[in-house]
Amino acid sequence: MNCKGFIAIIGTIILVVGSAQAGLSGGSDTIKPSLIYGAFIDDYVEKCECQASLLDSGSLNIRKIAMRATVKGAYLKANRTKMIRHLIEVNAPLNPSRIEYHLNQHFAQAVHPDEVYTALLKGTTK
Repeated sequence: MNCKGFIAIIGTIILVVGSAQAGLSGGSDTIKPSLIYGAFIDDYVEKCECQASLLDSGSLNIRKIAMRATVKGAYLKANRTKMIRHLIEVNAPLNPSRIEYHLNQHFAQAVHPDEVYTALLKGTTK
């Protein structure tokens, strides 16, 4: 590789890293937490829907996980604004694991999973 190509690659890397750092340092002040919470909830629902695709599995344990994900995804999708308000009320840190913790806690308090999963299992036992 010649010297000019090497300098161009290094310059591009510095430009990309510098602009990304500038965006990260000032981005959190301008973006509302409700938008971040909403985006995380949408992402979490998408993950639940991916797990829900395993309902036809031959394993009972995997079907149980898929059913839980189906119920949780439907609940979060139906109560998205309520969940955003809840995250704002508890002042959840903008950390994915902490937001997931609060979503799971709120879901567990609102939905009684044993009854739901028992009803779902009756129709899917193989």
